[in-house]
Amino acid sequence: MQNNFNSLDNLESQVQKSSVVQQRAGLVAVYMYKQFIEFHQATVNTNDMFSKILENLQVVLEYLKQSLNIRNVPTQNVTCTIDSTKTLAIVNILWHEISFTCRFNISPKALPRKNQNPMFCGRIFAINGDFTKLIKEEATLEEQMDILLANEIASLYVPAEKNQSAVMTIHHKDNQEIFISQLDAPREFLLKVIEIVCAGGEFHKQNTKKNSFPF
Repeated sequence: MQNNFNSLDNLESQVQKSSVVQQRAGLVAVYMYKQFIEFHQATVNTNDMFSKILENLQVVLEYLKQSLNIRNVPTQNVTCTIDSTKTLAIVNILWHEISFTCRFNISPKALPRKNQNPMFCGRIFAINGDFTKLIKEEATLEEQMDILLANEIASLYVPAEKNQSAVMTIHHKDNQEIFISQLDAPREFLLKVIEIVCAGGEFHKQNTKKNSFPF
């Protein structure tokens, strides 16, 4: 009889444990499902945003060519190359090279929000230089991300909700956040990046080592 009671106690304990496991696993699944839905929608919005950036890019480069031609500046090196997947654009403006890409949205990632829930969003990078020369295919994803961040000009974060503002950060301004409507974001992000790069310049390098001449 005692054995029967022990068996019933063990069965009840197992049922309770199974119920706890099921409940907690269910909560994890609900959270991950929410992340999955927001990630999917943010990815759709980001790809759409990138397509609009590419459309604006053609227009901006054409205006640049016209304006430079008026000033008798050769424009054969004002070009844009877009890859077959339309996730990468490499822009040449005279001696400047800029790359735009949305390739690295492969898992849900969020921007922290002060006193609010994190904002899950996609990210569009603008980097200084030619992406294909900077990023080696054999490099790990982490290594590629390190190179992107080392050469970042600015980033555009695109949320899942279309009525929510996109967020632009500019690297040399300590990644201060600038909020832009998603309608205006493709044009504003593109123009700001081109302004930052083309309005800047480089200094001649100088040899700082002292020569030991005998006089």
